[in-house]
Amino acid sequence: MVSSKVLRMSKTDASIATEPGLSRDDTGHTALLVTIRGPKLGQKQVLDPETKGIRLGRDEGADIPLNDDSVSRFHCEIIREQSGWFITDLGSTNGTYLSNQVVDRAPIENGDLIKVGATIFKFLYTQDIESAFHEEIYRIAIIDGLTQIYNSRYLDEFLDREISRCRRHGRPMSLIMFDIDGFKEINEQFGQLSGDHVLKFVAGKLNRRIRREELFVRYKADEFVVALPETDLDDALKFADIIRESVEIMPIAFDGWKIPVSISVGVGRFDHKMTKSSELVENATDALNRAKDKGRNQVSS
Repeated sequence: MVSSKVLRMSKTDASIATEPGLSRDDTGHTALLVTIRGPKLGQKQVLDPETKGIRLGRDEGADIPLNDDSVSRFHCEIIREQSGWFITDLGSTNGTYLSNQVVDRAPIENGDLIKVGATIFKFLYTQDIESAFHEEIYRIAIIDGLTQIYNSRYLDEFLDREISRCRRHGRPMSLIMFDIDGFKEINEQFGQLSGDHVLKFVAGKLNRRIRREELFVRYKADEFVVALPETDLDDALKFADIIRESVEIMPIAFDGWKIPVSISVGVGRFDHKMTKSSELVENATDALNRAKDKGRNQVSS
């Protein structure tokens, strides 16, 4: 059950309450939490600026309850003060994250990400909360909540469009697929939160290498895809090895532990006999399996 401090609405409800004193503050803005990763994906929760504190936690008495063993009973609190909205950690075991930084107390701004256990919220604070919410729902449909890169749904759209263009104009395209070597062992040795950290770190670093016309996607749990239009197999293999080497030397650390990470990489090539995006994905998947058969930290086509 959710406290009356929070207006809890389903993701199918297109309207957001705007009663004076209930959801808008004295500046005319509305504060909203949208779940962008977690079991209640897309849920919106309007924050009442008149409350003394909105608590998030595992306890049923929390204003926003989270059924997650990695969340403390009363994990953190969100409060509206004269100078703006703030979040305060309530002595949680696993910490409260604001835009990937552990915080004890910090101001929250429009667009900030709040991570509590395995759930990630996006904080929206604007006068036009309807538009902001619907824009965020569209982003949720195509963006991976953890890594903030594109997801597999958008990959399907992208590949269908590019394959049509390649067939029409006789252009090349390649697809890189890689996964984290021994990812299950990383989670077992350092904990699940460390695995999440590895995925975010790798995605964030590699995303800087992706050109505008290319696409970087979190495909499955620890699998990623890079779609490379206008790229033949030889150039794709060179780029795949650059990615492999980049990950190998990444200084990834979590909770005081250095985590060595490597990847296995497969490279698929578009064949003009292909008519479906799934055929190109299958080609890259087969190449990835061959790379794994060779051992860790390998590239194969």
